[in-house]
Amino acid sequence: MMSHSADITKAIPGVAGLMSSIAVAALLFMPSSVAQEPEQLPQTLFTNVNVWDGTSDGLSENQRVLVEGNLVKTIGDETLEANADATVVDGGGRTLMPGLIDMHTHLALLRPIQEVETTWDGFALGAMASESMRSFLDKGYTTIRDICLGMPGIARAIERGLITGPRYYHGGACLSGTSGHADWDQVNAPKGREGTFERMGLVSINNGPDEYREAVRWNMRNGASVIKLFVGGGVASQFDPLESVTATAEEIRAVVEAAEGFGTYVCVHAFNDKSVNLALDNGVRCVEHGFLMEEATVQRMAEEGQVLSLQAWIGYKSFAKPEEITGFTAESIRKAKDVHANTDKVMGWVKKYGVETFAGTDMYDSTMVPLVAEDLAVRQRWFEDVEILRQNTSNAAKWLAATGPKNPYKEGPLGVVAPGAYADLILVKGDPTQDVSILFDHENNINLVMKDGEIYKNTLN
Repeated sequence: MMSHSADITKAIPGVAGLMSSIAVAALLFMPSSVAQEPEQLPQTLFTNVNVWDGTSDGLSENQRVLVEGNLVKTIGDETLEANADATVVDGGGRTLMPGLIDMHTHLALLRPIQEVETTWDGFALGAMASESMRSFLDKGYTTIRDICLGMPGIARAIERGLITGPRYYHGGACLSGTSGHADWDQVNAPKGREGTFERMGLVSINNGPDEYREAVRWNMRNGASVIKLFVGGGVASQFDPLESVTATAEEIRAVVEAAEGFGTYVCVHAFNDKSVNLALDNGVRCVEHGFLMEEATVQRMAEEGQVLSLQAWIGYKSFAKPEEITGFTAESIRKAKDVHANTDKVMGWVKKYGVETFAGTDMYDSTMVPLVAEDLAVRQRWFEDVEILRQNTSNAAKWLAATGPKNPYKEGPLGVVAPGAYADLILVKGDPTQDVSILFDHENNINLVMKDGEIYKNTLN
């Protein structure tokens, strides 16, 4: 005899299928009796290392550092253990320290300015930049800041793992006025014409506060984390004597206010004393170069808490023989010699008054990039070794983080070895806190480079 429910199922078309679907759905949504295990992140355990954490005066000896995913998880002694499938790196008593940070690079300017204006397109510049980024990484630089001529596409490609390179902060197109340091078009160019750099979006020539505001907002739209503004004359350019002031107070304030609207700040290119003070008067927090400042201005920076971006290798070493620099004209050679003559004095004042500093090489030519770590050794003339290391690690990282909402890397701090920090690490033969120059011999002394938890270089074996 047929049951009542079976009668209904047969009597009403489609009910049987509906009941089956309900039963299947009930099974699908039934709570599982066994909780799913969370996916384990890959681990790397560094053993037998002496740690320099990015801030301390010396090393913490015989430590272990556990990296999980792309962050440092734990620092401890020989009792610290990792998962059974972790990668174990025996440091052999080497120094484990934060990856280096270069705060002043120009990866789109690896050939002389006029050569780029007449010969190369964006495809070639990107290819050259990719080669240089690999070179930076091999030398232990896990982060670079392309402070002028920033390439947003390069930044996106690195972030998505499509090309190999250090973390890439950029300032977008550098902002200049007509006849300023980034006005690199040909001498006989008609008024208003866009030069090659401007057509490629690498520089922005502006006149008046409104044009500068628009340029800042366009850079922010394209992923810039900081703004670079030219306020005074430069060395490699044609139309701006070192003594010139190439932006007005109103223009500087417009740039500063527009950047602050996005939670970030402005760095200015300025050599001469008048342009530096004009920038500081109008809210600028960061000065690049500054090699022609007076002592009172250096003291002012220390008292007011602005930061000076050091390019010691260029000012003190390279500009000692500017006639050997590819593409320099007689006028550029003269200006470079003027900068060199004052560099030692200004750097001494920076040390004397305790100005806050970070460092960048300003190595704007492919022939210079192989010498990038020599910049560390040059600064031994004025600073203690551990001060130099901080300038290229924790000091730099502080000002990268100061870009606030425009900081592309918010998951953890950079420039330190600490739980929760990004796993950007280098393993060094010797103690760089006692002699930072050992980092220059990267082939022998920098044996491992890790960026974002991934090992890019390992010569331990």
